Amino acid sequence: MLIQISAIIVAVAFVFLVFYLIQTLKSLKHSLDEITSTMGQMKNEVTQISSEVQDVILNTNEMAIDVRVKLAKLNHLFGSVNDVGQVIHELTTSVKQSATSLISAVKQTSIMKEGAKPSPKWQAIIQGAAISFDMWQKMKTKKSPSTGVMK
Repeated sequence: MLIQISAIIVAVAFVFLVFYLIQTLKSLKHSLDEITSTMGQMKNEVTQISSEVQDVILNTNEMAIDVRVKLAKLNHLFGSVNDVGQVIHELTTSVKQSATSLISAVKQTSIMKEGAKPSPKWQAIIQGAAISFDMWQKMKTKKSPSTGVMK
């Protein structure tokens, strides 16, 4: 009789074990089904994202080309601005040298007497100052009063 009771207990334990094993397998199957569904959705979303990324890359390439073209056009403008800056620098250097030589000539020589003819050195200095003044006046008249840009 003990063997029969033991066999019944083992059979009942085996039934409980199989029951819980079936429940666990059902839960695992449900989880795997959800993972499969999620993977399918992710595949669709990745496809959409990759097409959007391709569009963004295409737009970025177009913008980079546009920026390069515009920068190439600006190179000419900056070259012109550089040329204008050099001309103005040379003009101011010339005016500065004329003023410096005029000041040094005045310091080195005595004041001319009335009625006396100026020396050739003085004539060159006065002529240089007059030319510099004329150039300065012409540059001022060529500037546009509203924008300050040369005509």
